Amino acid sequence: MAVPLSILLLAEVGIASGTAAAADGTQGRQVSAAAQAAERQGAAEARDEVAARAAAAAQERPVEVLGARTENTTLWANPDGTMSQETHAGPVRFREGKDWVAIDVDLEKAKDGSVRARSHPRGLELAGRTGSAGGDLVTLGRGAHEVSLGWQGALPDPVLKGNKATYVDVRPATDLVVEATRTGFEQYLVVKDRSAADAAARITLPLSVKGLNTTQNADRSVTFTDVRTKKTVGRLPAPVMWDASRNKQGLAATNRADVDLKVAGQGDDLELRLTPDRKFLADDDTKYPVTIDPAVFFGTNFDTAVRDGVTEDLSASVDLPVGREFGKQAARSFVHFPRNFVVSGKEILNAELNLYSVWSDSCEPRSWELWDTGLTSTATRWSNQPAWRSKAATSTTTLGNSPACGSQWIQTDVTGLVREWAKADRAENSIGIRATDEADTKAYKIFASSDAPANGPSLLVTYEVPADPVKDHVTYWNDVLQATYRQIGGAPGPLARAGAMMHGAIYDAANSAQCAQGATKCLGDPYLIKVASSGELPDINSAIDHAAFDVLRSVYPQLNFDQEIADARATIPAGVTGAQRAAGSSVGQQAAAAMIADRQNDGATSNTAYTPSTAPGQWRPTGSGSAATPGWGLLKPFGMTSSSQFRPKSLPTLVGGTDVLKSAEYARQVNRVKSLGKSDSTQRTADQTQAALFWANDLDGTYKPPGQLFEFTQTVSRDRGLSVTANAKLFALTAFSMADAGIVAWDAKYRTDLDLWRPESAIRLDGDGNAATTVDPNWQPLSQDRNGQHFSPPFPAYVSGHATFGGAWAKAMERWFATDNVTFTATTEDPNAVGVQRTFSSFSAAAAENAVGRVWLGVHYDWDGTEGVSSGANAAAYVAANEMKSNSSASWVAYETLKNLGGCEALGAKLVAEHRWSTYQCVRVTTANTDHALSVK
Repeated sequence: MAVPLSILLLAEVGIASGTAAAADGTQGRQVSAAAQAAERQGAAEARDEVAARAAAAAQERPVEVLGARTENTTLWANPDGTMSQETHAGPVRFREGKDWVAIDVDLEKAKDGSVRARSHPRGLELAGRTGSAGGDLVTLGRGAHEVSLGWQGALPDPVLKGNKATYVDVRPATDLVVEATRTGFEQYLVVKDRSAADAAARITLPLSVKGLNTTQNADRSVTFTDVRTKKTVGRLPAPVMWDASRNKQGLAATNRADVDLKVAGQGDDLELRLTPDRKFLADDDTKYPVTIDPAVFFGTNFDTAVRDGVTEDLSASVDLPVGREFGKQAARSFVHFPRNFVVSGKEILNAELNLYSVWSDSCEPRSWELWDTGLTSTATRWSNQPAWRSKAATSTTTLGNSPACGSQWIQTDVTGLVREWAKADRAENSIGIRATDEADTKAYKIFASSDAPANGPSLLVTYEVPADPVKDHVTYWNDVLQATYRQIGGAPGPLARAGAMMHGAIYDAANSAQCAQGATKCLGDPYLIKVASSGELPDINSAIDHAAFDVLRSVYPQLNFDQEIADARATIPAGVTGAQRAAGSSVGQQAAAAMIADRQNDGATSNTAYTPSTAPGQWRPTGSGSAATPGWGLLKPFGMTSSSQFRPKSLPTLVGGTDVLKSAEYARQVNRVKSLGKSDSTQRTADQTQAALFWANDLDGTYKPPGQLFEFTQTVSRDRGLSVTANAKLFALTAFSMADAGIVAWDAKYRTDLDLWRPESAIRLDGDGNAATTVDPNWQPLSQDRNGQHFSPPFPAYVSGHATFGGAWAKAMERWFATDNVTFTATTEDPNAVGVQRTFSSFSAAAAENAVGRVWLGVHYDWDGTEGVSSGANAAAYVAANEMKSNSSASWVAYETLKNLGGCEALGAKLVAEHRWSTYQCVRVTTANTDHALSVK
């Protein structure tokens, strides 16, 4: 016979704060697929969301935000920048001191002979062997709230199995069973045969409470309220009992009856007087044993079920029934989830409800539904269900009947529902579960409730972190620049020029805005202009925006950048006044005007004629177009004194004689690219092939070599957490360096004695007069377009533009960060290397691979790369030494007073790292406080 008595005490949720926590264990339970995904990878944790997001991206795996951990929620940062939170309908852990401890309801004996759950949020404790007087059977609760359920009479040593303790024959032919749940316990009296029926017709259980008022409700349930706050903190659902019969499908606990309950006594010492239904006990159809079930719970969770024709409260059950059970009417279940402030207002990308299917009446797929419903309570019955607002999902997944479809997790997409919840202002939400056909007994299912020992319902929600206001307008406009590269296409020189003009104007604008705060606050020497302040402090972001906007629309008048400037302006903080915006806009416009004027007649629009030669060794078109930008080597440099200042070594110098084509070195290099750069080379490794295509970016529609290197700059900047002021100077430095590198490369390509032919021509054509080379008229380079057509870029080979850009970029980055040894992971836009990422341990390593990758691609010789890298690095070193120099002073200049030494040191180090000042010192202002004066020079 089963008479369930449930006491549920509602515990306040504890929020994690500040301490490292124990990992969430899973012993004794099955975990959802979402939790398994994270747990398989081991502990990956960070204290806050910012750190977790950075770690997730770097480690390429989810990282938990420890500071967001609660009793029933776990928050992860994902590698793709999204966040995921799993919210359980009931608790899965609890605070014990400074640590989080996973709930484990398996029972074990303590040294004093008592029995305890391994880890329980309310310190569940059971009696061991007792004397004839009995005593407390179960004690639940800690601190202010405590409930003890007693037993009158001797208790034997319990038999323990998992979360169940069985006290055998506490009465004739009657066992006493206690099962631990996540939030409390259930106590059963198991009447094993009819001989014990009379003794079971009346049961009295002592009940003592601490800090609680006890009230019996009309439906026979009991409510516990805090004596001080009067808030409900617990409940004891009306008890029931059931026999050992099974329905046609083999499901137990289906033949049930009510148990009368009276609460007697006053104050803290009470009695629960249970009167099972005598007719049920005496009925010939009742199959023994019969179980009588009182239960007690502590927890904030709530779920319940209703069944047509049933008037009892089912909220104490560890089951959530759905559909029509054989021989009974239909059931529906409801699960409450508290409002999730983490996802409220967020852009929900995906949400799934995880339910553990305990039982199904068959393995045949049967449809069931999830609905958004109103809230339920212990008073909810079939006749007074809450509103079924809208259907959220339908599933036919059916599990739990047999080994062929055994019990396991079912995940159902509820993205639309959770999106609505994220917008709603409700303290709690409820999901209703019901069968589509409530007359079909094969559709009957049972899911685990939040009170079950394990596998309670949960919601896994993945959401986009809302875009912060653009904090760094420099990288925003660099993104716009790269998008422009994709639209414009063409040779890389003009693209690099546009980047240098835009970022140079941005630097002068940002520098002018900073200088308006005082001379010590300047970023350094201006490139072209330092705009004088009009009195109002210019907003630096407005200055950056208008500098970039004006330059881009001047260089590319065929494009419209109105939306880009509008989007940027929309992100400026509301606290910036109109006057500050206007002052910043004016500064940016003046910086742009200075740059545009300076680049008038710089040679960019020159239509230099070029006549290809058919002489051996001289470049000629290879089918990819006529000579591109042959006059670019005459462009006015951005930092160099002349276009030929860092002209690479001549080819005769490299071979040690005047006849380049007949030299052994020429033959070696031709044969090397012939072997490694061939489209179907068997000598080139898979990694070399990947690297070659990774660095290609020759095709229109990609960001081209300057864009790829700008993207790398963004990557390193993000990794290092650079500020907008630092980026203003860093991006200008790399932009100037790459623009001058393009000039150096095209000077060598078109303005030296030998405009060296591409390997494609050297290998296919006869005439070099070198006995160590042989002709292969069918040879093709690995380089290919989107259609698989192999090609070589339309300009001479010596030197490589890619290599020269790469060498300049690497040197500029090395000078900025004061080290070459910076590890970063890089990406590409070449359509033949989609999704490829490569990691480099230094800037120079990236530049070197870029250079040799052109050999593996079949479009360059070794010297094109090595000399290109060297020449580009020389140009960048000159730019770094002579442009945008740090502020300087012969003596110490007061910069700022800070509240402590640490803050002073941090700011001083930042100023030096950003090349704003060369050195700093921190001096204690007075012994009366911790103020330190920061001085620079």
